[in-house]
Amino acid sequence: MAEITTGGGGLNQGQPINWPAGKPTSAPVGAPQDPQTAGGVRGVPGRAAPARPTESTPSTSPGQIPTAAPPKPAPTIARPLTIEDIRSHLLSLQVEPNDFNSKLASLMLRSGLEVSGSNFMKLLNMMQGTNKSQAMQEASILLLMKGIDSPEAAKVLGQYFSENPELANQLTSLQSGLGNLVTSLGLGKSMLNASFISQLSALLAQFDKTLQEVAGKFSSDGKIFNLANMLNDVRAIKALMQGIQDKSKTPEGKEMKTLASSIKELQAKLNNVEQNLIAQGILSQHGRSDVNYHYQQIPNAMTTPPKDFEIMIKRDSEGKQGEINPKNTNVVMSLETENVGKMVISMIVKDNKVYVIFVFSEKEYGDKGREIIARDFGELQKKLTEKNFMISGYQVKVDRAMCEIKPYLIPIITKLEDILKKIDFEA
Repeated sequence: MAEITTGGGGLNQGQPINWPAGKPTSAPVGAPQDPQTAGGVRGVPGRAAPARPTESTPSTSPGQIPTAAPPKPAPTIARPLTIEDIRSHLLSLQVEPNDFNSKLASLMLRSGLEVSGSNFMKLLNMMQGTNKSQAMQEASILLLMKGIDSPEAAKVLGQYFSENPELANQLTSLQSGLGNLVTSLGLGKSMLNASFISQLSALLAQFDKTLQEVAGKFSSDGKIFNLANMLNDVRAIKALMQGIQDKSKTPEGKEMKTLASSIKELQAKLNNVEQNLIAQGILSQHGRSDVNYHYQQIPNAMTTPPKDFEIMIKRDSEGKQGEINPKNTNVVMSLETENVGKMVISMIVKDNKVYVIFVFSEKEYGDKGREIIARDFGELQKKLTEKNFMISGYQVKVDRAMCEIKPYLIPIITKLEDILKKIDFEA
């Protein structure tokens, strides 16, 4: 999907712009200004203005080839961006430069999103009626970078960023809720249709089996489960529970109250899993090349208790669809380990060469991980060679922040104080 652009002046990232170090030379009051000599607007280098009749030209002798005067270097404009620049720009966009709007604009810049009037209004609309927390702001910016301006999507993704739920824990809780419901159905046999209870119990047992397969999928064959199928199953069971609840009379008696409570509990757990899967679907949507990842959480049964194995696969920025190209991608895997804690493995693939970066959350884990990697690196090389890939090099880093998913999904450049931004202006 193409990068979002808007008309009019906007604050956006670009090449550094050097503000003059000395005092500016003032022109006579009322003197005409040629925008072509004023330096680069939108990054376009300035051009020397043509000589006017009143300007002197180099004299030459007859038959001598005139020698053009060397062009003067075009002045450039640059300095570190300040909060006052942001507030001034917001005023030019007719946006109130209060603390919230200024901080939101700063976050837009750090994330590489143009601070234009159109983008700013879309973000505010997406966050309308919410707490406008940091998680909600990050979610809205990421959605806009993917070309999505849905308030509902912002709520789902904002909650996901805020709570960062683990699918493994949610599936375990859902299985527990299914067990409670099946037990409650057995207690209510005398009050419900026996055939209906039998069919419903069989359906829930099949769904429970599906959840068990998902929970053990990574440890068995390493394949990614089908997110769309799981989401459809969750929605179907959720709709079934809602239908039973709607057609049921006011629960009377201990057994029926227990059944009603179990249905309500299961609905809440189904809703949690549904929101998680929807958030994963949103994050996997096509977007700008720098946030165009396929993302999934996969329950990892190799740890006790099970933890999520997060995988992000960079789509190829070339082409209209931006599909995953195994010869040109970046695979990021985040997982919890029993020996070295939280770690991220980033594999940068170009043609048949792979560069691997191991990132650990703590220094002590990094030191231990470095020893393990050095010991087992030959085995990794062997396995990749079998797949016709060659490791071109690797490095080990310790960075707690990069052990989270958001730095990859939201490509924050660096600290605001350390970056230079291009400021569009009118001459």
